[in-house]
Amino acid sequence: MWIVFIIFIFLLSIILTIKSKFNNYKLNIKSLIKNDKSALFMTLGTRLGVGSIVGTLSSIIIGGFSSVIWIIIFSFISTSLIYYEALLGNKYKQKINDKEYIGGPFFILQNGLKSKYLKYISLIVLIILYSFLFQMIQVNSISYIVGKTLKIKKIYIFISMAILLFVTTRLSLNDTKNIMNKVVPIKCILFFSVCIFSIITHYNDLSNSFHLLIENIFNLKSIFVGLIIGVKRSIFMNEILIGTTSVSSATDKNDINLSIKYQLFSVYFVTIINTLLITCLILIYLNKNIITNDYNILISNIFNYIYGYFGNYILIIIFILFGSTALLGGYYIFKSNIDYLFNNRVISYISKILFILIVLSGIFINNDYIWKYIDILIFIMIIINSYSIIKLIRKC
Repeated sequence: MWIVFIIFIFLLSIILTIKSKFNNYKLNIKSLIKNDKSALFMTLGTRLGVGSIVGTLSSIIIGGFSSVIWIIIFSFISTSLIYYEALLGNKYKQKINDKEYIGGPFFILQNGLKSKYLKYISLIVLIILYSFLFQMIQVNSISYIVGKTLKIKKIYIFISMAILLFVTTRLSLNDTKNIMNKVVPIKCILFFSVCIFSIITHYNDLSNSFHLLIENIFNLKSIFVGLIIGVKRSIFMNEILIGTTSVSSATDKNDINLSIKYQLFSVYFVTIINTLLITCLILIYLNKNIITNDYNILISNIFNYIYGYFGNYILIIIFILFGSTALLGGYYIFKSNIDYLFNNRVISYISKILFILIVLSGIFINNDYIWKYIDILIFIMIIINSYSIIKLIRKC
């Protein structure tokens, strides 16, 4: 099933690239730097979470290093899907007050295709997928690292995370944007600096294990398994056709072309920098160690190997920064849509409690179960959003 699906996505991406006249590969970096970057920080905050780290790790564990190649290849090809998803999100956004807009798959289906029922299905799946399951992955990894390093029982981690989530649900949508603007640049610079320092100080380890990368990439089994896993993880990390791109694009106050370029830049940033840096860290570790099958244990072991006693403390800081902005993004999508649909204080209060409880359950649930449902719901969202693009492409 996934093979057929992958072929379809590849073909659709190529067609849309031609349709866009290759605009999905054209980035004006100067204009991106000069203008309001709130939308860029919002989309980086959601895409560059703990999931973007463990996504690369899990793909290598399951599909080998060839999955990394497919992650990068597919991400480049599928930027046309990001291009049109951002375009539709901006075009069919809904004004909620004098300054703010809301958008996403729900509004594309409502305002673009006049859908009566599919719009609600897309919204329910988006909330379950991104606001719940994606965030459960975040808290699961954070709780593991914190618990292992600080020797804290899960019940105390549960209480701490509950307080953090409670504070998150007390924030206004504008507060969320302001926090993203401040935290996202810090976490990007920190993560980039830590990885580059690791590569420089452990260059010999990296070069000595580089042959493992080459051997694994050209292994026939790894190529085909890596293809499927790489594409799945690329979709997960870049949130391709999941709906978050159209949500983020709709909130952008810049003109539509600049808004789209911010979305594209975030994909290149997550794909090229994040994936390659994580791969380098794994190669450094592999010079004298072997890969474990649990990505939480693996990333912990990697930082312990590179930074010794302080490794897990550095990892805790990175995970908390990455996880907090992803949680903010997840809650933003949840709250903005619930408030728009119901505009009721009681429902808003109940939805906050529901958000906190479901996300907190990720501390105790095995990640294998979460990933299983993530793959299923991603499949559904891609079908819905592909349908929207195909039906509305002539109006773009």
